[in-house]
Amino acid sequence: MYHQLKGAIRACVCAVIVAPLMMGAEEFQWDWHHSEALSPKQSLQRAKVTDDERAAIARAIAEQLKPDMGGLGGMTEPELEDVALDTPVKLVDLNGDGTAEVVAQGTFQEGGCSPTGNCRFWVFQKSGGEYKLLISQEAIQSFTIQPTRSNGFNDIVVRMHGSATESTLRLLQYREGTYHEAACYEANWSVSEGGAVRELKEPRLTPCGEKH
Repeated sequence: MYHQLKGAIRACVCAVIVAPLMMGAEEFQWDWHHSEALSPKQSLQRAKVTDDERAAIARAIAEQLKPDMGGLGGMTEPELEDVALDTPVKLVDLNGDGTAEVVAQGTFQEGGCSPTGNCRFWVFQKSGGEYKLLISQEAIQSFTIQPTRSNGFNDIVVRMHGSATESTLRLLQYREGTYHEAACYEANWSVSEGGAVRELKEPRLTPCGEKH
């Protein structure tokens, strides 16, 4: 009787943990109409922040660029921070606490972009006088701040450009102090029917690795 009860409790706990994840996959809706890619005009240098905040954000971005210091001509850390000032950023309050988080995208100048325009992507959160990294992603062309939330923070969908009609999406959700990849999808804007290709008005989403 004890072992049966223990097994039932364990099954219930697993169901509670797994059900939200399964539900999230089933109900996933990409708000692609609000997808955006940051431009050089949105550089940190032009952001509406205080001088101290700008310097702190530049330090946080420069820290992410350190592994590429050699590829950037052996720059010193102060020089890297100057490069970071040209990084496009978007200030957005992801958790509704009145303090904006910083979404940033790498540039070709920083050496972190592919020929197809997929660049590095970061999200930072203000912590005291500094900015801590919430997530770092490679090869991202655009991102979408989703209306859905996880643990108080907006979900984010990042998109990697594959071709004119195909992209890879990764759903980022907040938990335990950072963003994590929660799901991966392939987005297709065309479908093959009877040997002909038909363009779609809405992208067809399929889990990564699943045959279309």
